[in-house]
Formats: sequence, C-alpha cells, structure tokens
Amino acid sequence: MRKIISTLVSCSIILVGAPSLAFAGCGQISSPMTTEAILNRIKPVGGVDVEGGGAPKAVVAEALSASAGEDRYKSTCSVCHETGVGGAPKFRNEADWKPRMEAGLDGMLKIAIQGKGAMPPKGTCMQCSDEELRMTIQYMIPQKK
Repeated sequence: MRKIISTLVSCSIILVGAPSLAFAGCGQISSPMTTEAILNRIKPVGGVDVEGGGAPKAVVAEALSASAGEDRYKSTCSVCHETGVGGAPKFRNEADWKPRMEAGLDGMLKIAIQGKGAMPPKGTCMQCSDEELRMTIQYMIPQKK
C-alpha cells in the first residue's frame, strides 16, 4: 500500500509539474530530466556565423528581374505616387521630383528606406530589398528623353 501511494504521489507531481507529459505513463518517461539533458534538447539547431565581426547582411534569394521597379511601383507605390497622396511626388512629374533628385539616387533611397512625412519606412514594403527600392525610384523619377 505504501508503494502504491508513493507511486501515485510521484505521478501527480510529474503531471502537475509538466502537463505536456500527462499522456506519458509515469514509468514511460525515458529522457532524463537533468539540467544538462533539458538544455541539450532545447538548444538551437543552427546559428549565424559572421566573418570579420560585422553585422549579417540580407541575402537575396534570387536576382531581381529587369521590371522589378515597375512591378513594385504598380503593386505598392502607385497607391500614393499616382495622385500625390500626402505630398508624395507624382509618378514621373518633373516639378515634384526635381527638388528630391538634387539629393541624388542615394539620398532618395535613404529617404525611401527611412520614410519621410506621410510616407512610412520603405513605403510599407518591408520585404523590399534596398536594390528593389532603388529600381523602383529609378522607374518613378522623370525619364531622360
């Protein structure tokens, strides 16, 4: 009787302490519950190794198509840039773009990444790479004739 009570108490402690083990019988727990064993089970399966100690860089899985800027403009940017919502420079409108073009492409890209005025960072395109944003800006600015 003493052994049965001891087993019941042990089982209830295990089940209360770890509800996810409720379906495992008390005698069926095979993994050790030592700190070392637990840490080994929950350790990360991978990591990031950066050569030279710098910050990791985003890797583009596939090359952007030649029409990536036009495609992004039509799918995301045209919502504001087609009509000038919130002061956005209108698509290829020289008067709107001229003061912005004075900062050069890198300056315009920096603004596109950080956002400005009513435009949020990356114009809400958080998945866009810097290169895709650069191509989109090049598509939106007035074209040389």
